[in-house]
Amino acid sequence: MRHSRRAAMAGAALLLCAGCSSGGDAAPDPGPSEGKVRVLRVATASDVSQGPVRQRLIEAWDRSQRDVRVEIVQLPAAADDQRSQMVAALQARSADYDVVNIDVTWTAEFAAGGLIEPLDGDPLKGMWPQVAETARYERKVWAVPFNTDAALLYYRDDIWKDTKRRPPYTWGELETAAADATDHRQVRQVFEHGYAAQLDEYEGLTVNAQEAVWAAGGELVDKEGKVRARTVETQRGLTDLVDHYQDLMPPETSTADELDSLEMFRDEKVPFMRNWPYVYNVLSAKGSKVAGKFHVVPLPGPGGKGASVLGGQNLAITQDSHHPDDARRLLDHLVRPEQQRCLLEAGFAPVLRASYDAHGPGCSLPDTGLSGGGESSAGSPGDGESSAGSAGGGESSGKGEKEDPGTASESAAHGLPPYTEALRKALGNARARPVTPYYAAYTELVQTEVHDLLENRSGNGTVATDLDKGLKKIMNGG
Repeated sequence: MRHSRRAAMAGAALLLCAGCSSGGDAAPDPGPSEGKVRVLRVATASDVSQGPVRQRLIEAWDRSQRDVRVEIVQLPAAADDQRSQMVAALQARSADYDVVNIDVTWTAEFAAGGLIEPLDGDPLKGMWPQVAETARYERKVWAVPFNTDAALLYYRDDIWKDTKRRPPYTWGELETAAADATDHRQVRQVFEHGYAAQLDEYEGLTVNAQEAVWAAGGELVDKEGKVRARTVETQRGLTDLVDHYQDLMPPETSTADELDSLEMFRDEKVPFMRNWPYVYNVLSAKGSKVAGKFHVVPLPGPGGKGASVLGGQNLAITQDSHHPDDARRLLDHLVRPEQQRCLLEAGFAPVLRASYDAHGPGCSLPDTGLSGGGESSAGSPGDGESSAGSAGGGESSGKGEKEDPGTASESAAHGLPPYTEALRKALGNARARPVTPYYAAYTELVQTEVHDLLENRSGNGTVATDLDKGLKKIMNGG
């Protein structure tokens, strides 16, 4: 999932050519020798994680190769610009990319356009089922998911006068808790507003709108690709989003992205926030006002089970790759358990289910200094995506515990980052956005209609009908 344009600019300098920075050496994995070094060009945006971990994993593989050198091609910070540059270059065959790191929503477009090659074998084994589906199109596998993502609810746990108060698991509970946090009778620290999200006119708004619709029992497009927006439930979800914006959020949330929301929470302007797992390490960094004062749970929803939009990035081999065999070896390496465990420690969501198991293989990189959400060298999220990554989790027990069993403390006790259990549960309920070659047009329409609704409330009673009509044209290629 892409993260904000401004957040992207903050860390563009982090991603250097592979092999240029220090890190742990991987065990040798030499490819076939041809007598000279083959250059493998990987096109990607910068890395929002601490480290940055994805870059270091590629560098470690690069150092292990005798006949292959990886060259990372830095793409623009903004995701829309990334997609445009890759599509234009690959269509014109003007760039010799071997591997492209693409948002999960672009896989179908790149496949349908003949820009990437289908993959043989079973590269999706052991992955979350919904994550694996983001790599498929027309019954073929076109990519290998590198990392996935699911949003979490960040909440301050240090402000309540009632020390046994549990976190909210439904929207009704969140609304009540946010109202209490603006009332000095309930808390030790009073907040002007209750909640922060991402409602600027970009992909983050599409994601927040989709989650609001799901929370109300509605759909925009169902799993079979059928448009289902013209329902009472969908309209109610969009109306709920507007009400939450007006009742719970700072006015500037209508122009907020992930970094803006992070700053609202870190600067103690709100006690609750929707954001991605990578934010946990940023908020836990030395000098953060809220370090040690917050936890996370999955997003609120009916029955305590909210559904996050599934984020993440997929790695694909281009149609014109000069070294497809080397590219495939790199892709297979990056989804091994020991590489995926490094992503978890850095705030990304691994694509392998086994990576959330305390008894699984540890991180292959030495000295990550990230596990446990302690001190961090970074004070901002960096840039790029999602997609798309701490504590808490699961369905409410209703017994009033401050922290549910099997959450942050249990994860830490097993050597896992404190957000592991919440993230695992969030991924279990996460849902993908539509798989369509026309996703760019899909999200543009959703952003336009919903942002207008937020700012003007114009068409408040008809926005679901308007979306239904427009989305049917888009999904049919119109």
